[in-house]
Amino acid sequence: MDPVAYRIAFPQPGAHLVHVRLDFTATGEICQLWMPAWSPGSYVIREYARNIRTIAASVEGAAREITKVAKDRFEIATRPGERVAVDYTVYAHDLSVRTAHHDASHAYLHPPQLFLVPEGHQGRFNVAVELLPGWSAISLAAHPAQQERRSPGRFEVDLPDLDALFDTPIEAGILSITNLPAPCEHVRLAVWGEPLPEFVLPRLARVVDQVERFWPARPYDHYTFLVHAAVGARGGLEHLAGSVLGVEPESWAPAARRVEAGNLERDDDSETGVYDLLELASHELFHAWNVKRLRPRALGPFDYTRENYTRELWIAEGFTSYYDGLLVLRSGEISIKAHLQRLAESIARLRDTPGRRVQSLEESSFDAWVKLYRPQDDSPNASVSYYLKGSLVALLLDLWLRELRPDGNGLDGVLAELWRRGPGDLDTRGPSTSNTYSYPGFTSEDLAQILGEHSGLGEIPGAIRALWNEPTDLDFGPLALLGLRLSEKPVGPGLIELGFTIQDRGGAPWVEFVRTDSPAERAGLAPGDELLAARRVDGSWLRLRSARAPRVWDHLQPGVPAELLVSRRERVLTIPVAFAAARGAPQIERIADADPAACARFEAWSGRRWSDP
Repeated sequence: MDPVAYRIAFPQPGAHLVHVRLDFTATGEICQLWMPAWSPGSYVIREYARNIRTIAASVEGAAREITKVAKDRFEIATRPGERVAVDYTVYAHDLSVRTAHHDASHAYLHPPQLFLVPEGHQGRFNVAVELLPGWSAISLAAHPAQQERRSPGRFEVDLPDLDALFDTPIEAGILSITNLPAPCEHVRLAVWGEPLPEFVLPRLARVVDQVERFWPARPYDHYTFLVHAAVGARGGLEHLAGSVLGVEPESWAPAARRVEAGNLERDDDSETGVYDLLELASHELFHAWNVKRLRPRALGPFDYTRENYTRELWIAEGFTSYYDGLLVLRSGEISIKAHLQRLAESIARLRDTPGRRVQSLEESSFDAWVKLYRPQDDSPNASVSYYLKGSLVALLLDLWLRELRPDGNGLDGVLAELWRRGPGDLDTRGPSTSNTYSYPGFTSEDLAQILGEHSGLGEIPGAIRALWNEPTDLDFGPLALLGLRLSEKPVGPGLIELGFTIQDRGGAPWVEFVRTDSPAERAGLAPGDELLAARRVDGSWLRLRSARAPRVWDHLQPGVPAELLVSRRERVLTIPVAFAAARGAPQIERIADADPAACARFEAWSGRRWSDP
């Protein structure tokens, strides 16, 4: 069968419209075309077909009616063997890693949003892009030299099957394309937007090398990072042979200024944006193993038209979130102090999420389709992120194993064994995805079995299993095994805990979320209230503006009756409240007189010397 061919052009960059011509040979009396509803790696129904602006069809060169029969399906009357062409335009102006975006400087072609597919066609596919003047292009193809073709004003990529089609984004535009330095010359870096500082490349290469050496084998020959370096870009999305990263270029400006001034001594204050970039790249690269190949049972082969439920996202995403920072630490590209501070901030975020006592990690994973990606104003009270809590459960499992088996390698060994028993013997280097998705996937029970074996206990205790199947609080006392102490930074006397978060709207503070069981909730404060003023009951009203809010709160005292003036549905109300005392932020520090065994465990865990800064 001839390949299904897509020809992509950009007739109106200012209108953000991508023109697609689909050519294929009909195989039946009725041809049905469909479009995915979601993207693997981003677990929410996005209804990509809603972005189709215009559509028309022809058969053997003559116009033919095309009928929409469902939200994401179209039908054309055909006869077998007839050549069919469908011309349609897609609106693409959402700058994210999971949607298409097009303007005069580039086009990020996210396949699930762009490609209508003839029903029953599993491959082959050819995608050709007509480039605007000055543009180049790159894809996340598994074997670029074999699959990508370039000619003046044109870029093509050949894809063998349906999963490869949807897993291979294309970036076209004004790009900076390079390979990472040794030992990672097999990794390409394509940047749209602001160029990455030159000093970042060798640091990124060291992180990539650390991630690749973590696993028993490398499951790809080539890997490509597509980087959107623009204000407003954020997040990451994994693919089999690459990933897409959204980063804020202003975030690394302090480090760039320091280096340009000749100061090569790193300091955590200027390095924050670089740390963020390295951890994001580490996270998405780690997914080339954990999630794309070593994956929960429900995640592949995919049904692209509906939810694919799994209870194991806390392993797929939570474990990856644990190791993204730990492997940057092991690479030497972040200070120990900064890593411990980030770990403490994660503990603080979990502490400030009441939903941790409502929803288990397995429930959080299953409900991702309707909760994590569709938050509402009570989400922190009702649910918990499997990224956040999953990463901290991974930490506790790692510490538990290292305590029981001091000579072992903790959770590292568990993941390596899960890999060996799963896709480890498969050749998943592509371009075909058939081997990758022939592996049936794992469940939480597969993980539990290997945890029991590596612990030496045979079976895991109920308290360990409860970490993921019950909405339990977490005990971080085991950090002492690494010579670390978790404490709270003291706060100044008289500071209050608001019990709610604020959203700025044009300089005015609005209540975004009210924490359950807080004085603010008991007083009746509600999300959507506009805060107008506050006072102690024996004091003057103080006008509330977003920029001045901290100064206003300084006038209030814990336990002292106060009043808030709010606007709710255009009616002004007075709400009495007595705020609680502020809590200190968690902090993690090395114990100065930690015993040698704890120091040795720390060095084995972190890959760093105990004395390193």
